[in-house]
Amino acid sequence: MVLTDEERKEKKKAYQKEYNSRPEVKAKIKEYNSRPEVKAKIKENRDRPEQVAKRNAYELKPEVKARRKAYSKEYLSKPENIVRRKAYSKEDEYRRENREKANEYRRRPENIAKAKERVKTPAYKEARRKRQMQPEQIAKDKAHRYDTRFKILQTYSKRLSNSDIPCCNCCGETRIPFLAIDHIIGKKQMDSIPELVKIGYSSKLGDSLPLWLTNNNFPDGFQILCHNCNSAKAFYGKCPHERK
Repeated sequence: MVLTDEERKEKKKAYQKEYNSRPEVKAKIKEYNSRPEVKAKIKENRDRPEQVAKRNAYELKPEVKARRKAYSKEYLSKPENIVRRKAYSKEDEYRRENREKANEYRRRPENIAKAKERVKTPAYKEARRKRQMQPEQIAKDKAHRYDTRFKILQTYSKRLSNSDIPCCNCCGETRIPFLAIDHIIGKKQMDSIPELVKIGYSSKLGDSLPLWLTNNNFPDGFQILCHNCNSAKAFYGKCPHERK
């Protein structure tokens, strides 16, 4: 019986899969790939622009995304993985240590440069735009922003006003929509504080300020004011409430 080209390919593929699944072959491949010169060669090949572009294009395919999503759902639903995740979620100290390590890794100049280059790529921008336009992602981002903001208001109110309820440090206003984060000595003046600059503070943080405060464990130099007191402080140098 003569096999067609397609059948021959399928047969070869099945044999290769069966061969690579043998324990002795797996051990041999693992040993080979662990050699320093092989690792270096694999990394060099993986980092080539054409390989990176090829991987990015592959990852954006709908069928690949669907397959990864299905695999992830199946993997996370396994009893042993559910137990493992619960155990991991209880290890607060472990998470804190790794968060610090991750922050330290991200702050390295070479990794900052890599991240800046990555976000400029058309593939990254398009994927980010599509993700941000999804209704569930919009709702998720909105909830995350509210939770982050509330945590900041609560932390500084407790620290400076001794209040468990978020409030203005000047007049005591407690309505959340009226409250704002205030730079005590001024936004630009805080650029000259070495302790804050060292951990990444800049007067140009803008909308990234809440995330920066959270990631750096709510550093000193900030307080909570209502918009009224905050505006009065900006215009007059001191809120009229303080003059009474």
